[in-house]
Amino acid sequence: MPDITTNHIAPGEEDADAGQGIDLLAWRYRSSLVRYFLLHLGSREDAEDLTQEVFVRFAQQKSTQPIANFEAFLFRIAANLLRDRFRRNKTHHVQSHFPIDECTSEQLGEAPSEERVYEEQEQLRAFLQALEELPPKCRAVFLLQRYEGMSYSAVAQHLGVSVSAVEKHMMKALLHFDARLDRT
Repeated sequence: MPDITTNHIAPGEEDADAGQGIDLLAWRYRSSLVRYFLLHLGSREDAEDLTQEVFVRFAQQKSTQPIANFEAFLFRIAANLLRDRFRRNKTHHVQSHFPIDECTSEQLGEAPSEERVYEEQEQLRAFLQALEELPPKCRAVFLLQRYEGMSYSAVAQHLGVSVSAVEKHMMKALLHFDARLDRT
């Protein structure tokens, strides 16, 4: 990798000084990247992890194009990582998770209370009743997608319907469950 001070490094070029170049970039931009991630995430550990990931991704770049502005390039990688994190958190419903150390002793115990068992059995009965109330094709779409893990296109192909029809059946099922199940 050529001298990093020239601001013209092509990521992926082989050179004995490549590690020193990344070290220099890390020395120059690490604290700015950590502040950037802290501003958006609020977690020092996550900010440190993502900052490290920026430099890993930089080192893995295969482009032979020279980089004219390292700061902009690194912050573009950072913005992409942040966007990916937010997307993953949304699809994995991270906001619904809670740390294991916040669990009560009841939640960590081997046997749940009788009241909790009863409540969960009632919730299951209500769900099964709502599921039975769905029209057969709507129920099949829901079960194939949610319990078999099939994609919308795979469900459509399996049932011989369009993807749009699968989407409509899923929306109908979800609205039905939302209306029928108590969300307390």
